[in-house]
Amino acid sequence: MDFGVILRQLLQEVQDLRAENQRLIARIEALEALHELYHGPIPEDKDWPSLKETLARQKDASPVLLASALEQDDVVQHQGRGIDATAKKEMKHIGKKTRRRIEKLKELLKDYGGSQTFEQLQIDLNLSPSQFSQLMRKLDKRIFEVVYLPGGKKGEKVLKRRAVIGETVEEK
Repeated sequence: MDFGVILRQLLQEVQDLRAENQRLIARIEALEALHELYHGPIPEDKDWPSLKETLARQKDASPVLLASALEQDDVVQHQGRGIDATAKKEMKHIGKKTRRRIEKLKELLKDYGGSQTFEQLQIDLNLSPSQFSQLMRKLDKRIFEVVYLPGGKKGEKVLKRRAVIGETVEEK
């Protein structure tokens, strides 16, 4: 026997086995892709052309669907924040005594020309510091504004009445 012939036959068998191995690897990858697509049993070979089209359409649609899903998620989160904010506003229960204090506060600010320090307002309303803090939390921030007094004591706050459309402010 000629060793050259045997060697060529063995080399040809190795090449055939490598080709078969590559074909099997490709088949396994295709089956894994189908399994990921359907999350279930793998369809028959006769159904593969339509499945390949489906897989291609899914790959094409994935970025569009992802963008749409992210957009919808943003919309839902935005609406959720609006609902939360509305619920928090509605949770502020203002009793009769607090309403009277707010009305008196409005009158005092009109008398003072639209703004006054917290300290003076607390004295005028005859409230303890904790009662005054609770009253400040109940105020509508669209009507009242809290600012620090420029050039005053460190941390001294001033309550200002914002201009409200349709309401005249009397100056004395």
